[in-house]
Amino acid sequence: MRPRIMVGENMKEIHISLKQTPVVEEPLTACIGYFDGLHLGHQKLIEEVKQVAEKRNTRSALITFEPDPWCVIKGLREIAHITPMKQRMRIAEAMGIEYWIILDFSKEMADLTPQDFHERVLKPLHLDTLVCGYDFHYGRKGEGDARQLQSQQDFEVHIIDEVSSEHKKISSTRIEELIKEGSMEKAARFMGRWYDMEGSVKGGSRVGRKHGFPTANLHLFELYVMPKKGVYVGAVKVQGTWHKAMINVGNNPTYNYQEQLSIEAHLLDFDRDIYDEPVTFRFLSYIREEQKFHDADALHEQLKKDLAATHSYFMEGKESALCD
Repeated sequence: MRPRIMVGENMKEIHISLKQTPVVEEPLTACIGYFDGLHLGHQKLIEEVKQVAEKRNTRSALITFEPDPWCVIKGLREIAHITPMKQRMRIAEAMGIEYWIILDFSKEMADLTPQDFHERVLKPLHLDTLVCGYDFHYGRKGEGDARQLQSQQDFEVHIIDEVSSEHKKISSTRIEELIKEGSMEKAARFMGRWYDMEGSVKGGSRVGRKHGFPTANLHLFELYVMPKKGVYVGAVKVQGTWHKAMINVGNNPTYNYQEQLSIEAHLLDFDRDIYDEPVTFRFLSYIREEQKFHDADALHEQLKKDLAATHSYFMEGKESALCD
């Protein structure tokens, strides 16, 4: 069976399973991992791939897995991510990656010994050089490691050291914790970009409009790591343009309480119908926790304070957040 190949503007997407024979005919320099968040540590691997590929006249590639290996190993139905697959692909393509190779991560693949994973998955990929992190593990129960991979003779292996900040490793887990704490600036520093959630605008209760603060309610396309409940300085991209915004994540405790978290944004100096439009919500800075107000006047006064905080944020020379 032949792998499924999709060609983007600058990057080829290839899906491979244990039952499919890779069709990459060009030698590859690739990095391997799941790459959730595509943070600074991951970016160091990608930069090494690009440099080696140029030096050795090979194609640059990123090898990843679908579904998330934890879904298969732990039997989970779905997992929230910092950056879903399609977002990661766009980021990698913008960084210059030419091949995005997706391994169909099945129970059978999870049970391969390190030697079998090498022979059946890595060796057929026409690899010239493989780049991996110092803590990369592969094969059944993670029995194989970067040093074992480096000992084989079929392709070169470059091992990249830890990328750290404040004496701690930058990792997807650490960034996820920061997002859940509402520490968006710090999460952005570790990712090298702001935290974005993509979806479309859905209809809401229109309570905000009654108070002079109409909101766009976000219907997510994928399952994202959810930021801490509360109000944020943010930005919203709609119809190709970024707009200043204040974003609320919560259960709407004052009006129309709902069990499921909602995400809604008030776009500053904006008054257009954007229902069903695709949008990107960007989280910049945490303002305050979500509150239940005793009446409409108290809510309105607080929204004015939130608006002032949002204006103040952008007056501090942070307009760069309003671009891709």
